[in-house]
Amino acid sequence: MNAAAPVAMPVFAPLFTPGTERVEVRWLTVEAPIEAEVAARCLPAGLGVPAAPTVALWIAEFIGAEFSSPSGVERRPNYLQGGVSLRCAGYGGGADGAYAVETFVEGLNHGILGRELFGLPKKQASAVRLDEDGDGVAFAIFSALGEELVAGEAALAPAPQAPGAVPAPGWFERHCTVKAIPSAEGTGYDLCKLVEIPWSLAALTPARTGTADFAWGASEADPLHVFAPTGPATAAYGRAVLDIGYGRYLADVDPPAPIGRPNWNPVPPRARHLP
Repeated sequence: MNAAAPVAMPVFAPLFTPGTERVEVRWLTVEAPIEAEVAARCLPAGLGVPAAPTVALWIAEFIGAEFSSPSGVERRPNYLQGGVSLRCAGYGGGADGAYAVETFVEGLNHGILGRELFGLPKKQASAVRLDEDGDGVAFAIFSALGEELVAGEAALAPAPQAPGAVPAPGWFERHCTVKAIPSAEGTGYDLCKLVEIPWSLAALTPARTGTADFAWGASEADPLHVFAPTGPATAAYGRAVLDIGYGRYLADVDPPAPIGRPNWNPVPPRARHLP
């Protein structure tokens, strides 16, 4: 086995070979201010609360995703994906970046590569919606349990405001997350590190901007309602090419305390009918 190109489990019949990603996207970002206390509760050590605490919801159609590695190029069919990220002060006092809170992928296996390789906090979604209608874009994410996690609509200006503008803020280019792999012995972690993942968006069409009206749903498994906006939300929408490179580990960390619970729904045992 080539040590420079490890394969994913199962080793006997690997699901994929890790690689960098390039994909065309139809992308919407909705940004809203939030309370600093909420951001501080969710950010891991090493990432500070920025001067302007912000939550960003992004939803995108991934078109022709390609993962390039020494083994070749792997391709995936088109799929929809969404995520929630917090603006954060950069690690070690650097420029502001993003901390990925959750990412939701419609479908079965499309998101495994990103979760295992880059550490992105991906969960399966039963549905992700991004429906363009004239100057409006309707959007929604439904959990694997069918809960509506977020829904809303963006109202866009008829024409782009800036040539070459991309549909995501500049701080998205430095995306961080905690890659946590639980121990096989059931206690602690084999690996728990803060990782920075480079993102790059290049516009195919200049992004259109506008306002957004949205609401978080109520969910015990995905309590995104804690990111209640404290002011108006803005939106940016357009087509672009997204490149995601290999990440780099910044530090060993303890993950923030969970707010949600595991999203399993135990079924009560059937009543016994004794003769």
